[in-house]
Amino acid sequence: MKNKVMSSIVMFGLCVAAVVVVLIGAYLVPLSHQTAETNPTIAHMRVPVLIMGWLILACVIALLVAAFLLLLRINKGNIFEQKSVNLLKLMAVISLAPIPVLATLFFYTSANVDGSITNFWVVVGVMASVIVSIFFFLLASLFQKAVDYKNENELTI
Repeated sequence: MKNKVMSSIVMFGLCVAAVVVVLIGAYLVPLSHQTAETNPTIAHMRVPVLIMGWLILACVIALLVAAFLLLLRINKGNIFEQKSVNLLKLMAVISLAPIPVLATLFFYTSANVDGSITNFWVVVGVMASVIVSIFFFLLASLFQKAVDYKNENELTI
């Protein structure tokens, strides 16, 4: 019973996070228009930066979907199986996917805006992406060891 309640809370959290990400994606359009109006010298950057923001949010949504699939596997009791390991590795790779977009954003804003605070947040985003990816790779390695141990144990019996 306790596991079902915790799983329900985590699923609700994943759904809330997905809704928040979608709302942020929808808010980017008016934000980009407002920024272009207040800073006409960088208005030409509106669409490329908007597309880069949507690409980053798409990676976050893909990560949330993979987490949801892993949570469904956990609810069914299929925790230590190869598919769970593959989902964790996929989550690690998805966590690394925004880095090229963030690097492009870094160089694009550096070339067009002097002293942009955006570059600080881009570096923070890259570091967060690397840390999350390392966490998922470590978790996948741990799950792989458990799967190997489980398979070895089943062969012994």
